[in-house]
Amino acid sequence: MSAEAAAARVPGRGRRLLLAAVVLFLGGSGLVYEYCISTLATHLLGNSVEQFSLIIALMLFAMGLAGLAQRALKDSERVAELFVLVETLLGLLGGASAVGLYLAFGWLDHFRLVLYGTALAIGFLIGLEIPLLLRLNQAWRAELRDNVGDVLSLDYIGALLGALVWAFVLLPLFPLDRISLMLGLLNLAAAAVTLVAFWAWLPRKGLVVGALVFSGCALGVLTAQAPTWVDAARQNLYADPIRHHVQSPYQDIVVTGHGARFSLYLNGHLQFDSEDEFIYHEMLVHPAVLALGRAPARVLVLGGGDGLAVREVLRWPGVERVLLVDLDPAVTTLARTYAPLVRLTEGALVDARVVTWAAAGVTPGETTPVVKQGERPRDALRGRAERVADVALMHLDADAFVRDLTGPWDVVIADFPDPSTPDLAKLFSVEFYAQLRRRMAPDGVLAVQASSPYANRRAFWAVADTLAAAGFATRALHAHVPTFGEWGWHLARADHAPDPTGAPPFPTRYLDAEVLAAAQVFPRPMRRPQGPAAVSTRLDPTVMRAYLAGEPLEGLTPFPGSAHR
Repeated sequence: MSAEAAAARVPGRGRRLLLAAVVLFLGGSGLVYEYCISTLATHLLGNSVEQFSLIIALMLFAMGLAGLAQRALKDSERVAELFVLVETLLGLLGGASAVGLYLAFGWLDHFRLVLYGTALAIGFLIGLEIPLLLRLNQAWRAELRDNVGDVLSLDYIGALLGALVWAFVLLPLFPLDRISLMLGLLNLAAAAVTLVAFWAWLPRKGLVVGALVFSGCALGVLTAQAPTWVDAARQNLYADPIRHHVQSPYQDIVVTGHGARFSLYLNGHLQFDSEDEFIYHEMLVHPAVLALGRAPARVLVLGGGDGLAVREVLRWPGVERVLLVDLDPAVTTLARTYAPLVRLTEGALVDARVVTWAAAGVTPGETTPVVKQGERPRDALRGRAERVADVALMHLDADAFVRDLTGPWDVVIADFPDPSTPDLAKLFSVEFYAQLRRRMAPDGVLAVQASSPYANRRAFWAVADTLAAAGFATRALHAHVPTFGEWGWHLARADHAPDPTGAPPFPTRYLDAEVLAAAQVFPRPMRRPQGPAAVSTRLDPTVMRAYLAGEPLEGLTPFPGSAHR
C-alpha cells in the first residue's frame, strides 16, 4: 500500500477521540467481566478468596496467551477486521456468561469445567484487545512511546472507572445476569463504533457486519428469555418448589416449601427449616440467658437477620433493648415483610425500624418498641397491649460494627454462618472475641454457634480454644437438629465458667432442664480431640482450615478419595 493510501485511511481527530473513548470503556469492561464471573462463582461455590484468586489468575493467564497468539496475524490488512470480530465475540460470550454459567450450575454435573473454561475464553479475548489496539494506533502514532502511552494509560484509567462503577453502581443496583448482559451489549456497541471508524480498512465487510448483527440478535433473545431459563435452572437446584426469591448484592436468597412448611437458603446453603428451627434457636439463646443468672436488659444479636433468634430473646421478661446486626438488608426485609416468616418469628421484627449505618462510625440509632397484645381475655377485648422491648437493626459487617460498639451488653448472640471462608473466619478469631469481651457486662454471657461437633469436630473445639485465648471460660453444648444433624454451640463468660441450669420461665418446644443437662454431655466421637489448643487468628484462620478439612472416616474405606463424616 502506498504512503498516500495509508494516510488517507487514518481516522480524523473526531474518530480518534471516539476510539479513545472505546479504549477507556474496554479497560473498564474487562475488569468488570472478571469481577462479575468471580462474584457469581462465589455465590454458587462459596469461598470468595479462592474463586476470585482462581478466576482472575486464569483470565490473566489467558490474556498472556492472547498476546503471544496475536503474533500469528502477520497481515496488517486484517488487524482492524480481527479487532471488530474480537469485540463482537467478547460481547456475545461475555454478555451471555452469567446466564450461561447459572444454567450450567443448575443442569450440569461438571460446572467447574464450564466456569473455568469460560474464564479462560473471555480472558483470551480481553488479552487480544490491547495488542490489536496498539497495532491499529500505530497508523497515526508511529512512535512506540506515544503509542504505548496512549493505549495503556486509557486502558488503566478505564480499569479504575470500571472498578468504581462495579462497586458503587452495578453490583448494588442490578443482578449479575443483567450486569453481564448490559456489558455484552455495550461491547457490541464498541464493536459497532470501531466498525464505522475502520470501515475503509475492512476487507470482508459482510462477514464483520453479519457477525455483529447475529451477536446483537442473540443477546437480545437471551435478554428476553433469561428470566424464564434462570428460574427453571434455579428450581432444578431445590427439591421443594421455590416460593420466594431475592438476589441481593451479597447473596442469593431463596425460600422453598410445601404447605405450611418452608426453608430458607442463602447462596444454596440451608439456613433453617420451619419444621425444626425451634431446636436450634432455643439452644442458641436460652442457655446463655440461664447462664447469666438474671434478667438480661440489653441483648446484642450478631447475624441472624431472619429474626428467629430475636424471637427467642423477646420471650424473656425484663429485656429492654435488642440490637440486631446483619450484613444484608434483604434478609431483615424478608423477615419483616414475608408473611410466613413474619408468622414464624411471631412478628419479632415487624415493628422494628431498620437503620443502616456506615461502618466507619457506628453509634446506637433510633429504635422502635415491639409490643404484643394482652394475653388475658379482658385485655385482649379492650385492645390493650404491653411493651416487650426495643429492637433496632443495623446492616453492616459485624466485625466493623463491634470495633465502634458501646456497651455493656448482658447477652451477646453470635449467629454467624460456619467459618468456611476468610471473611467468615475472622468472626471466629481471637481478635474478634477479645473485642466482644471488652464490650460485654462483667458477668455477660456470649453464645456462639460453632457448627457440628461430629462432622466438624476439630473446627468446633477450635472455637472453644479461641474463646479461651480471648479471656473467656467456656461451656460446650450440642443437640440433634434433624435438618442439620448433630449441632453445637459454645457459651462463654469472662468471670467464671458458664453454668446453664434449669429451664426458661415460659413454655418451650424443646429445651427443658433435663435436655439442657444432657446437652452438656459429649459422647466420645464428639469430644475434644487430642493435641494442642487450636487458636484461630486473623493471620492464621485455624478454624477455617479445620472446617474445610472436615473429619475423615477412621479405618479403611472401600474406595480411595476424601470421604468425611
